[in-house]
Amino acid sequence: MSSGIYSALTGAVARMQNLDLAVNNLANVGNVGFKGSRVSFESIYDERIQNTHGLGKNFTRTAGRFVDFSQGDIERSGRPLDMAIKGDGFFKVAGEDGFFYTRKGDFRIDENGSLVTGTEGLQVVGEEGPVFLPGSDIHIDPRGNITADGQPVGRLTIYDIEDRDALRQRENGLWAAAQDAADRPSEDSEVIQGSLEQANVNALRLTTEIIEINRSYAAYMQTMKIYSELAEKARSIGEIG
Repeated sequence: MSSGIYSALTGAVARMQNLDLAVNNLANVGNVGFKGSRVSFESIYDERIQNTHGLGKNFTRTAGRFVDFSQGDIERSGRPLDMAIKGDGFFKVAGEDGFFYTRKGDFRIDENGSLVTGTEGLQVVGEEGPVFLPGSDIHIDPRGNITADGQPVGRLTIYDIEDRDALRQRENGLWAAAQDAADRPSEDSEVIQGSLEQANVNALRLTTEIIEINRSYAAYMQTMKIYSELAEKARSIGEIG
């Protein structure tokens, strides 16, 4: 079989993997704090086949998947318990399975006066432990210092992960870190009260990307069809001879 059909096949598979990520990014475009994923491609040239048979084979494959942690747009909500992070880092929360990290800052106060995540009710954790917010007049400055009814009550800490490759994406904007991953309080990032960070993916750009991926995939499939037809004709000629 011609090496060209292998190149077209691997190219088609790689584009399908890219399409899956693009569709997932598009599905999450409205989710607070969502970080889109990307793929990188590489070309593989089989020198062994080239040297022994004089037929080089070029393959395209997905080299890796990575998460784009770039800043999303910060939009004002006016809700005092909404928090956005300007810069790198995450809010740290505690669940039954351990600690998690998130950029999704649509928090609320539970019946115990604890600051928790809006969806799962996970406890938000600061440098000194769980964050409690007694009182109703809550103010948080860019460094995360909290005052309630004019009294200092703690600090909302932003944590950064030294090795972000150790993070694994979970549902509802949560990230789990490997056991040996180390976090540390961020020195440069800021807390923006009354605002939320939007997803760092763009619906229009993703729609265009999906169209381009589909076109590329169709071109690879057409190439495979042509190689298949040529191979069939070659077999027919061989049988006649």
